[in-house]
Amino acid sequence: MDELVLIGVIKKVRSNKGDLKVESMSDFPERFSELKEAFVRKPGSTGAVRVEIEKSEFVNNYAVIRLKGVDSYDSAEALLGAEVLVRETDRVVPPDGTYFVDSLVDMRVVDADGSEIGIVRDVLSGPKQSILRIGMKDGREFDLPFVNAFIKNVDRDTGEITVELIEGIIEETGSGKGRHLREN
Repeated sequence: MDELVLIGVIKKVRSNKGDLKVESMSDFPERFSELKEAFVRKPGSTGAVRVEIEKSEFVNNYAVIRLKGVDSYDSAEALLGAEVLVRETDRVVPPDGTYFVDSLVDMRVVDADGSEIGIVRDVLSGPKQSILRIGMKDGREFDLPFVNAFIKNVDRDTGEITVELIEGIIEETGSGKGRHLREN
């Protein structure tokens, strides 16, 4: 089976007909309006079950969905807290210049000459922008703001991020200036 991606969490039963109120975990909440199929994973479960969506609308910052076979308050209540997922291949395509966080992890980071600097190990949420945690071959790590000043190109096809670093962003271990370094 394709890998599954979280798009929402069932928060409340909305009607006696089994309608479910879903909190969107997607940057594209309007996606629920067109959703015909998804997967549901109950809390504590490792497996997900395919479900057909009979009705879906977006109301007051929540998706309201009705699942085929879930037609009573009691059957809907059994799904409270469950995750709503879609196949990775059914993800919304992000607009140009935007990226899903998990698509950046494991990408190669190179300079303008194509020399490898490292691999993106994690993407952190900063107060104003995301921050790439980059692991280098020698085991050190450094953090790089995900901003145009540093990020020159993101190529999804090749799995490479081309960057332009400023002097001092990668300091030698033990220099006393290694704020951006993390030792494993």
